[in-house]
Amino acid sequence: MFVFALKENCRRPLNVILLALLPLTLLAFPATDDYLPIKLSLYGMMNFYSAFLLTRPVVEDRMKGLVVRIAASPVTPLKYLGSHLAAYVVLLTGQNLLFITAVGALHASMRPDLAVLFTLFTLFGAMGLAFSLAWNALFRNFGLSFGVFAGIGSLMCMASGLSMPLSFIPDAILRFSMFLPTYWLAHGLQALLDADAAGVLTAHALLLAYAVLLLLAGSKRRL
Repeated sequence: MFVFALKENCRRPLNVILLALLPLTLLAFPATDDYLPIKLSLYGMMNFYSAFLLTRPVVEDRMKGLVVRIAASPVTPLKYLGSHLAAYVVLLTGQNLLFITAVGALHASMRPDLAVLFTLFTLFGAMGLAFSLAWNALFRNFGLSFGVFAGIGSLMCMASGLSMPLSFIPDAILRFSMFLPTYWLAHGLQALLDADAAGVLTAHALLLAYAVLLLLAGSKRRL
């Protein structure tokens, strides 16, 4: 089931573009330290959309009522969901490693702690997968779900500081943005660049908390 989920996603051209090619386009930005925060935040937005598209197979199976067929097979709904999510985590981890390795090579003079950067993006990816499951539980059609998500997700990224610097966002909006899970990646990235250990730990903790809560909410609706 795990291998099948990997192959299923790798056969989709859009997933290959999002996972492997689009992150590399960020390397076209000048390799100066001024552009590093922009690259990291834009990659976070790209990772968020990648997580959403990766969940498409399991979401479409759930929308088609796959639970009826699963109930008559040796595969339990929990094993099915767990295998697919594990495959998606592996794919997002590969995307993270590809991008972070490039960042480390291009920004040696201002290289942030790459291990911390990896764990931050890994938790953000897990949150993105959980968010996608919870989001799609509200819809009966993936096309409609993605259409609405494309708009709402863009607004979330903008208000959270992923598509624009946090310093550009008014304080009144930031007070609301702190309740968005996407905000804590931008907060963690800024804290990492500022060498703020407490801010980095807070971002990790809240991304993990959001991932667990959203996963519980998204998996509560049976396949």
